[in-house]
Amino acid sequence: MNWLPGARSALLALLATLPLGGGGPVAGFRTTRDVTMRIYVPAGKLVVRTWDRDSIDVRGVTGPNARFFGGGTRTHVKLGVEAASPRDSTLPTADWQVMIPRASRVWIKVIDAVLDVRGTEGELEAYAVRGRITVANARGTTSLESIDAPVTVRDVGGDLRVRGGKGAVDCDSVSGMASVSTISGAVTLARFLADARVETIGGDVTLRGGIGRGTTDVQTHGGRIVLAFPAAAVPQLDLQTRAGPVQGDVRGGSAAHGRVTARSFKGAIVVTRDGKR
Repeated sequence: MNWLPGARSALLALLATLPLGGGGPVAGFRTTRDVTMRIYVPAGKLVVRTWDRDSIDVRGVTGPNARFFGGGTRTHVKLGVEAASPRDSTLPTADWQVMIPRASRVWIKVIDAVLDVRGTEGELEAYAVRGRITVANARGTTSLESIDAPVTVRDVGGDLRVRGGKGAVDCDSVSGMASVSTISGAVTLARFLADARVETIGGDVTLRGGIGRGTTDVQTHGGRIVLAFPAAAVPQLDLQTRAGPVQGDVRGGSAAHGRVTARSFKGAIVVTRDGKR
């Protein structure tokens, strides 16, 4: 808990723990609008929503193998669940909805849980091993990291960073700046209006829909790259693959519709119109 301002304040409990039956209140915190916070839910389900209040509200059910912990100050809060017994090796579970200030700086970690976050406008950093990550209607800075969990991003603007392993990454309606990389997970980008860099080792990459006037750089080692654009909005294309073919019925394009650079060492590059393959 070194991130809290002082060991004494880290131990202050600014919460009221109530009975959990029926998915009711778990805890509440008075905070600043831009509170820095950490949430840890190893397994189960965690839904995070935002509101225009200077407070955090936790509701739901904590599993029988878990107990709630939390504390902090108005500017720094840490909360989550931990094993009820040190001899219990199973992951502590919870099914929670957490309301946080819209401008929060929030760090979230799950191990094997479904994570759904919407509406953040400050800084969001989320990490998952398994389970699933979904982020929507977010602005500001968003950083997502997954080992095996699939990642879904919808309507995100600002600065987006996604790092994945085996899980697929699916992004739709992204604007601003973006960086997406996976090891073997497939990457799908639709209506991607960001200046972006996409890298995979073995995962396929699909870019569909217009990209506005942005610049997108796609690189894979063995994955296939599919570029599917509306006939009237084909960007300027720079395509190169060392061992795989370049296929399709679209060439050239115009910088007025953006620029796409695609490189693959062994994978094919396929260019098509209107999503037809």
